[in-house]
Amino acid sequence: MCIDFTNLNKCCPKDPYPLPRIEKLVDIAAGCELMSLLDCFSRYHQIWLNPDDKEKTSFITLGETYCCRRIPEGLQSAGPTFSRMADGVFDKQKGKNLVAYVDDIMVKSDRKESHIQDLLETFENLKKAGLRLNPDKCIFGIKKGKLLGFLVLARGIEANLKKIATIVNIKLPASKK
Repeated sequence: MCIDFTNLNKCCPKDPYPLPRIEKLVDIAAGCELMSLLDCFSRYHQIWLNPDDKEKTSFITLGETYCCRRIPEGLQSAGPTFSRMADGVFDKQKGKNLVAYVDDIMVKSDRKESHIQDLLETFENLKKAGLRLNPDKCIFGIKKGKLLGFLVLARGIEANLKKIATIVNIKLPASKK
């Protein structure tokens, strides 16, 4: 279901909480020996709305009016709100053994021997916060993986061949014209 929150977004002040810079996160993630990529289930829908704000998200269906109880997609403050929450949940891990961008989480370990402990710390923090992961989108114990469109591995960053295939396979000009 899709609800147009354009008018609500115009009335609400923008949340100035900054989203992390993707380039910086990818640089931090590169160089680890082992990693796990985690994806939060239904991202924003895991955060409860303030009960006083539920009425602002009301929508009408055939014969009924409903309100959202959790943050819906389409609110301009959803990304910064989730990012703020993730920063609080993973405060002690961020930069050390974890990188998070909104609902994408990478648990990184400099040594493969410590990876299980790093994952346990992450799962404890997720459980305390009441956050759930989408098991279909989680990948555990890999040496290289895709983070925010970049291919990250122990020796650094590589180009994602799927993203550059068109440029690599471009045909050279056949005539001077």
